[in-house]
Amino acid sequence: MSKNDSKRTFIGFPLTVKNQQGLIDVQQQLEATINPSAKPVQMVNLHITAAFLGQTSQIDMQKIDSLISSMSFKRSSQVLESIAYWSNAKVVCIEGKANDELAHIAVKLAEVSRKLNLYQSQHAYRPHISLFRQVSSPPFEHQPISDLLNTSKPIMTTEFSPFIIDIDELILFESQTTAAGVNYIPMKSWPLI
Repeated sequence: MSKNDSKRTFIGFPLTVKNQQGLIDVQQQLEATINPSAKPVQMVNLHITAAFLGQTSQIDMQKIDSLISSMSFKRSSQVLESIAYWSNAKVVCIEGKANDELAHIAVKLAEVSRKLNLYQSQHAYRPHISLFRQVSSPPFEHQPISDLLNTSKPIMTTEFSPFIIDIDELILFESQTTAAGVNYIPMKSWPLI
C-alpha cells in the first residue's frame, strides 16, 4: 500500500448548529485579542476530538470500524468552561474536564490506536474545541470564562455560560488540507446509546 492510499484521520464528536453558532460568537469576541495572522476555525469544522489517529490506511479504517462497532458507548453531556491557549499547538480553544463517559471513550479509542500502531498521544485527554489556529502568542492566561468577564480589561464583551455539548455520536473524520484551508470530511459514524 502506498503512502497516497492513507488519509490523515481523527475520531471526534460533532456539534449541533446551536453550539457551533455559540462558538462563532465566542470567536468574534476573542478576535481582537488574537494575533492578526491567526486563523479562526470555520463553523463546519468545529468539533470535539476524541482521538487523533494520524496517517491511516484503508485497511486500518476497516479495522477501526470493526473494533468501534463491537463497542458500546453511552451518550452524555460534556461541559466546556475554560478558554485556553495551547502554546505547542498554537491553538486557542475552549476546554473542560472530561466527564466519566468521555474519559472512558478516550481510553478505549487510545487502545484501538495502540492496537493498530497508529498515533499515540503523549498527553492526558482534555476535551476541547479549537477556536483559532496559528496563534503565535498567548492572548491571555488559561482561565475560566467567568474570570474573563470579571477582569479590569475583559477579553469578552458579552457574557455567556459554559458550553454544554451533547455527546451522542462518534465520527471518523478525514483531515484534508487544501489551498483554502483545512476541511474535515466525515467518513463513518457510530451512534452512542
